[in-house]
Amino acid sequence: MQPGGETASSSAPASGGSGAAETGDVDIWAPYDETVTISTALVENAGIQWHDNDTYDDNPWYREYKERFNIQVVNDWVVSSDYSTKLNLSIADGSLPDVFFCSADQFQQLYEAGMIADLTDVYEVYASDTLKGYMEQEAATFETAKRDGRVYAIPQLSYGIIDQINQIWIRQDWKEECGIEDPETLQDVVEIAKTFASKYENTYGMTEDKSLDCFRMLAPAWGAQLLAGQSYLGIWMEGDDGSLVYSAIQPEVKAALEEYASWYAEGVINPDFTSQDSTAMSQDVVSGKTGVNPFYQRWGDDPGVAVIGNLGPDAIFDAHMIPTATGEEVKFPIVFPNYGYIVVSKDCANPEAAIKLLNLFAYLSDDAAGVEDPEWLNNFFDKAYSVLPYGLRVFNPNTDYDQYVQVSSALAEGDDVDVTALGKNSAKYYNCVEFEANGTPAAVADYCQQGNGQYAAYYNSKYVLDNELIIRDAMWGSVPNTLASMGSTLDDILIEGFTKIIVGQEPIDYFDELVASWETAGGDQATQEINEMYGG
Repeated sequence: MQPGGETASSSAPASGGSGAAETGDVDIWAPYDETVTISTALVENAGIQWHDNDTYDDNPWYREYKERFNIQVVNDWVVSSDYSTKLNLSIADGSLPDVFFCSADQFQQLYEAGMIADLTDVYEVYASDTLKGYMEQEAATFETAKRDGRVYAIPQLSYGIIDQINQIWIRQDWKEECGIEDPETLQDVVEIAKTFASKYENTYGMTEDKSLDCFRMLAPAWGAQLLAGQSYLGIWMEGDDGSLVYSAIQPEVKAALEEYASWYAEGVINPDFTSQDSTAMSQDVVSGKTGVNPFYQRWGDDPGVAVIGNLGPDAIFDAHMIPTATGEEVKFPIVFPNYGYIVVSKDCANPEAAIKLLNLFAYLSDDAAGVEDPEWLNNFFDKAYSVLPYGLRVFNPNTDYDQYVQVSSALAEGDDVDVTALGKNSAKYYNCVEFEANGTPAAVADYCQQGNGQYAAYYNSKYVLDNELIIRDAMWGSVPNTLASMGSTLDDILIEGFTKIIVGQEPIDYFDELVASWETAGGDQATQEINEMYGG
């Protein structure tokens, strides 16, 4: 039942064709005459705040599967941690759930062992227009789910590459007190950092930690394509001779390191960064030790909530586009946007049921706003409930982009806005309004991401995407053997060497020795494998 005693809709969603078949004579939204049982597996999530007597086995999602499709979903297992290890054990003993989430490596293992179903025909017949639209938007990613042209998995995708664009966050009240204009070049950012450090006692200019995440975020300013918060330090891109090369060993990185080392020598960068992890770095922001923080688009979540709680709403940091250090247009690296794959066991009696359930997630996520009762719809996404369909969800690759457009447009409408049209995005709208009105710490995350006008993270990221200021990683899918086994070790060699250059333990020309060490340690072999797998 929906809230208020109304029966939840079990008819075809409007986007699905009001009971008419989308493909051929099959009504993809029709319930089964007899109950179909589908088993799955998932991982516990500490963010869930259960309503009433809900559990992992009995919740709005699982109840809707039964009411709408007559599909009974049961959990073979729910683990508190290390889902991947548990799945590996299930693969080893052949006791697979009917439908489940897996990594790229596990997908390949399952395919080679003949343990998963060919989904080509059921996908073609049963996938909704919305689900197929996701795959068309990320066609290159969808290709990674195929073997010999046949579909053996459905990529889960991600909420969007808009989340991969990093920012420079600058403390708003300090900027206003110092009468500083918005930075237009990277040198302007350095001057802002110096001004803050000279004006405010017991502070330093700019954050950094031992992972060099801040340097990595700023690297595109010099045309150096480094990654922060990703599996690898760099991306694979086309070199001068047309072959694929690793971005982290290119001359642009050397130039970036030379200038960054000068900043450290001048006292701009946190002098204690080599002994600090990301938590300690964020704590310095929370305690007011610095006002310039290169960081991810999610600054408002962490450290933002703690900053506002400790220092007050005036201490909010604004998101600024990473500006150029060279006068050239800044482009940002983008990596393979896929969390993993949804696969179906070859022993599953009703593989089409898995596709029907994926259709439902897509419908409730994207098409149900304005069609279904808003309060009832919120039951599926409130309190982290959207994690419950762990292996039964595929994300719209434009989710966060579209969300920002909707929320920012609604905020611009003022009191005339129809909030019900926002569907599951209404909570983000209300948080933006709440922070603007009351400075509530718990509401700052959505405000920093979407509600802060030209200083919102997504405002900058949308500009980057709209103007195609991105460089896509050539490694669009599976990872070759050498990188899979040695990639982190190879990156550690570079990070250690970069740190020595930055703090002055080694001269800038040490970069060339570092590259040679990387190549000898396995970099040359990794490069060869990448070119064999992804090269032109």
